[in-house]
Amino acid sequence: MPNIGFNKNLKPAIAAALFFQLLSSYLTTSAYTISVVTPQLKQAEEYGLLVHLEPDLHILGTVHIGARSAEEAQVLIETVQPSNVVIEIPPSRLERIRSSIRTKNKQKLDSSSGNDMIKSKSNDRPQSRTIVGAMSAYPSLAIAGWSQGGISGFLFSTLIVWPSLLKRSITGNEEEEILPRRNEFEAAIEAADRIGANIIPVDLEFDELVQSFVDSMSILSWMNLARAIFVQSIGLVPVDPVKRQKGESLVEWETRRRQVTTSRASRIHGEKLCPELSRMLVDNRDKTFAEACLKAMDNNVGLGRKTVCIVGLVHVDGIVKGLNS
Repeated sequence: MPNIGFNKNLKPAIAAALFFQLLSSYLTTSAYTISVVTPQLKQAEEYGLLVHLEPDLHILGTVHIGARSAEEAQVLIETVQPSNVVIEIPPSRLERIRSSIRTKNKQKLDSSSGNDMIKSKSNDRPQSRTIVGAMSAYPSLAIAGWSQGGISGFLFSTLIVWPSLLKRSITGNEEEEILPRRNEFEAAIEAADRIGANIIPVDLEFDELVQSFVDSMSILSWMNLARAIFVQSIGLVPVDPVKRQKGESLVEWETRRRQVTTSRASRIHGEKLCPELSRMLVDNRDKTFAEACLKAMDNNVGLGRKTVCIVGLVHVDGIVKGLNS
């Protein structure tokens, strides 16, 4: 992919449109691919979810709903057999996920041996994904936010992080019945461990995320964010395109979220809503993920350069742009 530069006289909106147009063209005409393409991976390529930047680097954009992203992550790793798997999780979460995988595998063995009590327990939703779990998480989030970043950290934890947990818990029962969730990062870790790949968790820890937010937001930024949230809440401006629309079924929502046009529109919405927050949550992390991919390939030449990167779909364009430049 050639370097993409913009005339400084172009308006930002025009420049962004040109970039996404060129990027879209690149995603559909890339000469790089993998030797064996399964139906899941072929569809991911066609949707623009799976990008091959060079023969040894494959980036999969995921959505946090349903099970298709988890299936794609698992199949991609099993097909490519990478030496490195870069995943959008903080280091502390890696061992928690591995522990969860061990527990689930043990429960499967117990249930197959006829232990009905263990079997029924394994079908229960994790407490963290229930309304009770979300409500019980509020005090710890508030305390952690305050201790790490004072009033800004408290507001970030209670007004930005916690509401997402609450919304997820509210739709939990519906998801379990209609579109059961399978965590794509857990699927990627399980597949990577099976083939002995080097797993690289690259996201920020919660305290680092809070500190980054505190450093990014000024009083004026907070005022602009509050105003934007207010006018959005009363319907004067559209909500984030990635959110579920009124009357939209879960299946329709998942299908729409798996479109790169939706993730790009969400990214633009965030940039307009609060540029500082967007830079912290999206742009800066894009750069971190891109650097981790390069470092993984450079540091493991003797072990193999093949690298798979599993991240939220909103980050794919930024990673591609960062690696290209």
